[in-house]
Amino acid sequence: MDNPTYLGTDISGMIHAARAEARRIMEANKGDVIGDHQAILDRLETGGLITGEESRTLLDLYKLGYEAGEPKGEPQRAYFQSREIYNKLAASGKASPVALVVASASIGSFEISEDPGGSTTVTIARVSYGSSLAGIGAGIGSLFGGPAGGVLGGAIGGLIGGIVDDKKGKK
Repeated sequence: MDNPTYLGTDISGMIHAARAEARRIMEANKGDVIGDHQAILDRLETGGLITGEESRTLLDLYKLGYEAGEPKGEPQRAYFQSREIYNKLAASGKASPVALVVASASIGSFEISEDPGGSTTVTIARVSYGSSLAGIGAGIGSLFGGPAGGVLGGAIGGLIGGIVDDKKGKK
């Protein structure tokens, strides 16, 4: 009987693996959050979960969000640019499910709120963890369940990243 790799793996072990991988990446990049994200995407590309083109697109999405969170950033403009990039990726019909879940987490890092008066406000955390944790989750999830595990891990990582962003506060 064929047993998938994830059988017998406990949740605390996966959480520990995610923490250890996040620490390793952060230490290797010495505070360069864009470098952190590039390292995550490199791992996904090496694992065959995303293509080189998808990696570049996902890094561009991350940079848009990162720059939007800077003091002089423009979250609303970055949100709409990010949506356009995501829409092209999704509509291509060729995007990997892992690339789509990481891109979706990038879009999910923005918070849209409507004022009763009709104006819309877009905010994002200064450094958003949604797409980075989606990438780490996708990488670890794929170890346990292939591409489907990568999608599930990415979705869970993106959700956790959103929670971290909410706790830190949005711009």
